[in-house]
Amino acid sequence: MTKEANGTTPELILLGRDDGGKPRAARFPVGQADLVAKAAKAMNLTVCKTDGEPLAELAKKLPTGRLYATGRGFVPPVGRSLYGKIVEQMQLAGQPVPRDVDQANAEQPAPGLPTSWDDIAVGHLVIAQEGAKDGWWEAIVLARDGDMLTLKWRDYQQPHVVRHAGAVALLKPSPVSA
Repeated sequence: MTKEANGTTPELILLGRDDGGKPRAARFPVGQADLVAKAAKAMNLTVCKTDGEPLAELAKKLPTGRLYATGRGFVPPVGRSLYGKIVEQMQLAGQPVPRDVDQANAEQPAPGLPTSWDDIAVGHLVIAQEGAKDGWWEAIVLARDGDMLTLKWRDYQQPHVVRHAGAVALLKPSPVSA
């Protein structure tokens, strides 16, 4: 491997989203470029070169990925913030960005968040009132029968509750426009 003038080894970033929409990214030595490209193709991910100081600094925050003989690799999940910063720097550097960025720019709703009361379905996260004195809490929809929702409290174990769809609050499913 070659070293840059500042003494650091150049690296590659392999990134994209998994089937569930979660961002994944890892860094690899530039000496494994052929294997990383093969893994990227097999896993439907994007390879980025750490050209420039901003991308090199962001790459240091990523975990080191692993490559397997099957041609696939291990690319762990990363935070949305770090993923977004890497994609932004890739765009500024003129590098190809993951295909999911175009979808994200269309302000798609967050997974698990309905956009209207009619859209509430099993697995969605809503806010429901436990009682008049107990406040509002996050709840996950377990079942829907017409306008009646069976909910389970997200953060603590209590019996399931049933609420009318109009009696729950929705979280903001898409980014707030400036």
